[in-house]
Amino acid sequence: MKKYVLGIDGGGTRTRAAIIDDEGNVQGTCIGNSSNYDDIGIDAARENIKQVVDCAQQKTGISMDQFHAAFLGIGGVSSEADRAIVKKMALDLHLAPEEWIGVDHDIRIALAGGLSGRPGIVQIAGTGSSCYGRNAEGRSWRSGGWGPLLADEGSGYWLGIEAMKAATRAADGHSQATSLLPSVLDFLKLTNIDSIMNRLYAQKMTRTEIASLSPLVISAAKEGDTISLEIIDSGIQYMAECVSIVANKLDLLDQCELSLTGGVFQAGDFIIDRMRSKVQERLPHCKVTMAELPPVIGSCLLALDSLQIHLTPSEIQILQENTRSLL
Repeated sequence: MKKYVLGIDGGGTRTRAAIIDDEGNVQGTCIGNSSNYDDIGIDAARENIKQVVDCAQQKTGISMDQFHAAFLGIGGVSSEADRAIVKKMALDLHLAPEEWIGVDHDIRIALAGGLSGRPGIVQIAGTGSSCYGRNAEGRSWRSGGWGPLLADEGSGYWLGIEAMKAATRAADGHSQATSLLPSVLDFLKLTNIDSIMNRLYAQKMTRTEIASLSPLVISAAKEGDTISLEIIDSGIQYMAECVSIVANKLDLLDQCELSLTGGVFQAGDFIIDRMRSKVQERLPHCKVTMAELPPVIGSCLLALDSLQIHLTPSEIQILQENTRSLL
């Protein structure tokens, strides 16, 4: 009998669901609203998971009461108490038998997808940043990812903050001129830099709004703006250090694979080549690539793993081809 598994990628902005069978065929996918219960509460998170699962299930054309296994990678999950809360949500929704429901943080599924289930390391640089690795023995380690107030260097949010800092420093004479000053003013629709405090503090710019400034830094750096290049290189230096720490902790120095994922790396070779160079200064044998599969498919692979089902290389290749649009 064919088996079906459910994968959930739940973040602070949106939730993705995917259903695949035991041969890696994608049966249905869907995108919905946030399922980070720290932000929106448990009831709203559970309802958003239900909606996205129902949506994906309707696309399969398959009648099923529950999945053979499910894996939920949810942003903000960092403790056993967090895992218990999310697992109870899954049980309330009757997603799968209790023993076949897995829960972990969203960077775990980013690694599973990024390297198609192989052990290694993933560096995320989206709105936030974090590095996570897992070796063949199942040991794991995380470096960075402590949130915007503690450690988020290299992320879109961090780049956005640095853009505004650079603009204010250039305006008050603390640093050399930078094209970030006029570009930040233009982007925020401000007539003068004195208005930036009202925009940031009084109007309470969100993390997402701040992160939306990050392309300004990348664009200015590409055009040779010295301050922007320094910001980019500082963020990449920090992320490369995180990768090196994880590789050392997990004994992955000689067999290191690193997957890059997140909006910052979508800027292309300008960022990726710099990241590769800084990583390989520390880890000469590390293979650096962009993610092979999206995190939501990574969660499906982890669900299959719990059933002792491992896709063949050819099945993985087909899965990669069929989910490229989800990356």
